[in-house]
Amino acid sequence: QSDETSPAKTFAFAAVAILLLVAAGCVQWKSDAVASWVKSVVGGPPDVEMEEAYVEKSSSPVFDHSQFDRLLQAYVDDAGWVDYAAIKNEAGQQLDDYVTTLKDAPFDDLGRDEKLTLLINAYNAFTLKLITENIPLDSIKDIPTEERWDAKRWQIGSNTWSLNQIEHEQIRPNFKEPRIHFALVCAAVGCPPLANEAYRSDTLDEQLASQTKYVHSHDTWLQYDRESNMLELTKLYDWYGGDFEQAAGSVLKYVASRSDVVDAEASPSIEYLPYDWSLNSVGNRQPR
Repeated sequence: QSDETSPAKTFAFAAVAILLLVAAGCVQWKSDAVASWVKSVVGGPPDVEMEEAYVEKSSSPVFDHSQFDRLLQAYVDDAGWVDYAAIKNEAGQQLDDYVTTLKDAPFDDLGRDEKLTLLINAYNAFTLKLITENIPLDSIKDIPTEERWDAKRWQIGSNTWSLNQIEHEQIRPNFKEPRIHFALVCAAVGCPPLANEAYRSDTLDEQLASQTKYVHSHDTWLQYDRESNMLELTKLYDWYGGDFEQAAGSVLKYVASRSDVVDAEASPSIEYLPYDWSLNSVGNRQPR
């Protein structure tokens, strides 16, 4: 997933610059355009217009993710903690073999759910590969920037993309499916848990629903105080607010539709929980 926002100083600089431009009459004030401009200056994932770009195909090939499924079952526990050292030492070749098979994926021939399944599994496998190449480390952010999310090195079919391209160019604009933010995992404690099974096109909806329910049922990502009417959410809702707004009209409405404790009619105040970038390894395991 995307990097955290830039320091407050950078944001303040951007805000001052906008005010100066507006005062000088150099730009027309439009909140959505300004918000997009600020995001481009201070950092964070780009805004996208989500749409369904693909259709189901009765003749779609079915890509085999069973090798990745076995690896996840063996080295990821039920709460999403990952044994990276064991993957590197015991299953490095298994992970490499799966990553290699992705180069032969018939990407253009796949139907909608097969394509989304492939992109999610590939993203998570590439992230595992990135971490195992660099351990020991405390956080994915210890990896140099140019080798991390923007490194254009990951091959799916005839396409070579970076992790950011897979998420922001191939998934978000082409699938009106904000639940992917609970399935794509950036190897951090603050991320949603990595599922210990591969996604499959025939169970994709149920798997995404399960991931979404898990995130909205644990204090790591959602805390609601009825007395103060304060709702604290994962920063995923801050970074990708536009995606959730497109799906439900507002972040609050989306959360309420997925949570058993949040009532949108109560209009709670929203704040965002600190994002823990520590590695989601078994060595950092803690109660969810």
